[in-house]
Amino acid sequence: MDEQHKGKQVGRAAATGLGLAAAAVGGVAIAGAGLAGRTAVRRSRAYAVTGRDKVHVFPFVADKVVAVPANDGVVLHAEIDEPDGWTPVAGPTVVLVHGFVLNLSSWVHQRRGLVDAGYRVVSYDQRNHGVSESGDLARCTIDQLGKDLRAVIDATTPDGDLVLVGHSMGGMTIMSFAGRYPELTRDRVTGAALIATSAGGDSLVQLGLGMTFDRIIAKLGPGFLDGLGQREGVWGGLRAIGRGVENHFVQKYAFGTEMPKEMLRAVATMVFGTRLDAIGAFLPELDELDVRESLPGLVETPMLIVAGSKDVLTPPQHSERLAEALPAAEFIVIPGVGHLLQLERPGPVTDAVLALLERPRGVDAEKDAERAKAAVRGQSA
Repeated sequence: MDEQHKGKQVGRAAATGLGLAAAAVGGVAIAGAGLAGRTAVRRSRAYAVTGRDKVHVFPFVADKVVAVPANDGVVLHAEIDEPDGWTPVAGPTVVLVHGFVLNLSSWVHQRRGLVDAGYRVVSYDQRNHGVSESGDLARCTIDQLGKDLRAVIDATTPDGDLVLVGHSMGGMTIMSFAGRYPELTRDRVTGAALIATSAGGDSLVQLGLGMTFDRIIAKLGPGFLDGLGQREGVWGGLRAIGRGVENHFVQKYAFGTEMPKEMLRAVATMVFGTRLDAIGAFLPELDELDVRESLPGLVETPMLIVAGSKDVLTPPQHSERLAEALPAAEFIVIPGVGHLLQLERPGPVTDAVLALLERPRGVDAEKDAERAKAAVRGQSA
């Protein structure tokens, strides 16, 4: 077996993303719970984030909360922010689509910045994430997420211009949406931002968790995560006995610079608020992702592509390939930051999105790109 095939085989089973890091620390939780016994399992329930106990780690008082039924009946949690005096003619509505094992909390800085700038904002929790309902695991697919985005748009913003902003799996959701609904995209989407994401076409990045762990996951597969997810005390056990390990994995895979413990805890709460069976269902889908055929649906749309130079989950090469397929897009690499760049360096990300919002169709994209890059360089200095 050649090295490329071997790497892809391991990648498909071990998959990719922050969720696998979560699975890894879940494995540590198993060992820890075994050592500490029943007491640790009892304590773990105080830290587990499940069912109706789920909360958004960065509370934000929305103007409206909307329950959005997806096409299969799963109810998605959506929030709407409207600036004082906002009217439909004031500008496009910005729809924020979060990434894998996160929730709408990950957009807290952008929500504030966009509302302060006078824009209406819609954010929502993807299915099986955050406060949204969990549906059939067979529907944990990027294609279904594209349909869910359509449902959110129909329920919250049936008319008017839209700008879609997606991070990681959220960017994949937008690409899926554009491929499935090309006419709506052409007629109403006046801009789209793809942040720390990939169109796939090859096995996504491996996490380097070590050959022993990789082989365990490769052998047991997503079903292992499904079974582990049924053991609430074990899954939550790490929160009671291994916070240092948990922080280490979040720091390593989410950020490029040293982050305060409060931020690491907040991100860990989002990660551990995602059921392991859902993680196991999404991982093969993400690893085998290929939405490149959807990209022509975005060719006529003003685009922004943003990557973090130290992103180990979706390295800048993935964004470079997107930029090659969408040559009119602004492509910005923010130096020194990792996968959760919207939390690590919110200023440059928010400013880049605002620059996209201010760019009407037909304006010379190259000039706008240079202006946006210059602004990022200035903030990074």
